[in-house]
Amino acid sequence: MRVLAIGLGGAGGRLVDALYRTDRSGRVSCVEAAAIDTDAHSLRQLSSLPGEDRLYFPPLGAGAIDLEQVLYHLKRQDASGVDALLLCVGVGGESGALAPALVDALREGFAEPVLVFAALPQRSEGERIAARAGDALDALLPRADAVLLFDNDNFATRRPAGERDPSPSLYAALNAEAARRIGLLLRAGEFGGQVGEVVVDAGEVLGTLSGQGFAVVGYAFEPLPEHWLERLIGRRLPFVSRSDPFDGATRIVELAKKAVYEEVSVPCDLTGARKALLLVAGPSRELSMKGFSTVQRWLDRTIGGFELRSGDYPVDSRRIGVVVLLAGLVNVPRVTELREAAQREHRPVVIDRVDPFGDGA
Repeated sequence: MRVLAIGLGGAGGRLVDALYRTDRSGRVSCVEAAAIDTDAHSLRQLSSLPGEDRLYFPPLGAGAIDLEQVLYHLKRQDASGVDALLLCVGVGGESGALAPALVDALREGFAEPVLVFAALPQRSEGERIAARAGDALDALLPRADAVLLFDNDNFATRRPAGERDPSPSLYAALNAEAARRIGLLLRAGEFGGQVGEVVVDAGEVLGTLSGQGFAVVGYAFEPLPEHWLERLIGRRLPFVSRSDPFDGATRIVELAKKAVYEEVSVPCDLTGARKALLLVAGPSRELSMKGFSTVQRWLDRTIGGFELRSGDYPVDSRRIGVVVLLAGLVNVPRVTELREAAQREHRPVVIDRVDPFGDGA
């Protein structure tokens, strides 16, 4: 699945930069990208995105970003064959308020679906940031074809106590987590070598996401045991016997559970998903179809809807990975929490009238 990824603001720009770097490190390129910001320093800090694709607008208030200039630049990029546009934004920042207008402009200027990758703020950032995120999510939901959620707080709290506060190293780690999940999903169906037994292409991914509101993606992987000869020469050998088939099936089942319950981008109620997509990736000889079909049946019985897509993605790698995409979610506690913060922020302040005579009359 090929996308034109657009990073809005500091958080969005860093996400797109990480996604672009992950994409260009593989054999198949699926991402064209641009970053938009009113902070020149943030744009300079990006390490992978080409300079001409970093769009700077001086900070001149609410209308600082010229949407016509943005569309002009995006249409000049090599976007032929792009399947969708992916807007990445940190919804708790000031850019979150600009995102709805940009989504409207993208929908008007392009025929492709517009997806939003929304990074949710950490709880330590405070009530006002949480309220801003709640407002942005409510504004984006009816505009975008789907809103993919990623909770920074969920992943930051797993780090050692001294590494949880906002910092460049924390942002880099969070962006790598996000890019890893999205990157593998995008590469599905973009053939750089072997073809899977059950192919997941761009149509399958978009069919799972489009019109389904909030979505999350889980990803879990496990390094494969290496034969001593493979360690010696530094690459996998196809003639070396693969692991025990029972172990292979169990591995995929356990990875799928981990992807859904531990490594999902935002914790949610699996039974509340209307649609799901399963992708298993790794060396073809290690992809247990028994484990694959077991996970298929489990997801099909568990999600609230009746539409499950699935496929395998053979790739020359030293690990097995499982991606689970859940869409059409109706119960996401973290989103509810942010919406409640927004309601509290907008609640009118009631000032008691003081009786100047002090007698209650």
